[in-house]
Amino acid sequence: PYRGYQPIGDYAIIGDCRTAALISRQGSLDWLCLPHFSGAAVFGGLLDCRRGGRFLVCPAIPFESQRRYIGETNVLETTFATDRGKLRVLDCMPILAGSGLDKRLRPANELLRILECAEGEVDAEIAFEPRPNYARARGVIEPRGGSSWVCRHRDELLLLRSDLPLQSTFDRTGLRGWVRLSAGRRHYLSLSYVRRDVGIVVPLGAAADRRLESTLAWWRAWSGQCDYKGPYRPAVIRSVLALKLLTHALSGAVIAAATTSLPEAIGGVRNWDYRFCWLRDAALTLSAFLDLGYRDEGEKFLAWLLHATRLTWPRLQVMYDVYGATRLPEHEMDHFEGYRGSRPVRIGNEAADQRQLDAYGTVLLAAHAYIGRGGRLTRAERRVLSKLGRTVVRCWREPDDGMWELRGQRQHTTYSKLM
Repeated sequence: PYRGYQPIGDYAIIGDCRTAALISRQGSLDWLCLPHFSGAAVFGGLLDCRRGGRFLVCPAIPFESQRRYIGETNVLETTFATDRGKLRVLDCMPILAGSGLDKRLRPANELLRILECAEGEVDAEIAFEPRPNYARARGVIEPRGGSSWVCRHRDELLLLRSDLPLQSTFDRTGLRGWVRLSAGRRHYLSLSYVRRDVGIVVPLGAAADRRLESTLAWWRAWSGQCDYKGPYRPAVIRSVLALKLLTHALSGAVIAAATTSLPEAIGGVRNWDYRFCWLRDAALTLSAFLDLGYRDEGEKFLAWLLHATRLTWPRLQVMYDVYGATRLPEHEMDHFEGYRGSRPVRIGNEAADQRQLDAYGTVLLAAHAYIGRGGRLTRAERRVLSKLGRTVVRCWREPDDGMWELRGQRQHTTYSKLM
């Protein structure tokens, strides 16, 4: 009964270390939160394929698709093969740090989709259907001139620019387009986002190609820092690239996942919001970065960890958001049907209010891993950690909710006592 949903395993992820987008094998971008990981979804088709919104780029006739990341980067390449030709789509969220481009005025976030006919001719279909604030707001699309369109929601602006012919739908909540592409021609779709700021229309053509090359160069330089030389290096590189995609550049926090409410079992109710940083994951994530030679990531993550825990001192929360916020109220969105009917769809996570005593040991293990690999703590950081020890002395004999976050009466759990 729930047609239109793609297998979860068929989604690829791209991002800019602030937020991330999920793109299906069919070329449909079905999940993107702005301006950061735990912001409101602008495209939520992953959780409701009819109402959630999408950004589709694919051939207009039957096709087969193959995908890969370009080298040791997080730039996605999808090749659609039809009876008449092949369409190549490059998807990325540009990262311009370290280049002259970042000195210019530019949007907070940009999503860049580059279309190229690699062989023969291809009739391409484009559907741009943003649904701001988890489809709870009506985002009306208006032409801005110069092949640009704007979708407004309160103090937020989504600006789409393209050199492709697009037409507004009858209710102005979407854009549709069909175009015949010839071999060797490139076309561009640039979606930029700003909040409480000037709307930026970024240039296309050669300038967009430069943003793509800058992003490829940034990811290559970052993955090139990995000093692991053992077996299965490609898998190790791909894994650390995934961790980097889930790292919030402005704070150093690493979230558990870029999504919410994907079910443990289809039709089940254990559908949680994982767009937060769990302290329990901290030691493992920190150790992974440090083991592979990423000292900066380790330092930033530990700094975020100690900063976030100060906000609830002397109590440690189970999780925090990317900025260290502690209030993560959970509520259900009844207007979304959920992935293949898996309700409820949740925003926020009530487990943040649970008591899980193993968090104290987790923070200490993270600091221990950092020091063991040559890191040094500041006096303030040492003082915070020593006070954690005094807190543990007072509370370790008390019951808690345990590492599995069961919602019920608190109990004495072995793992919590050990940690």
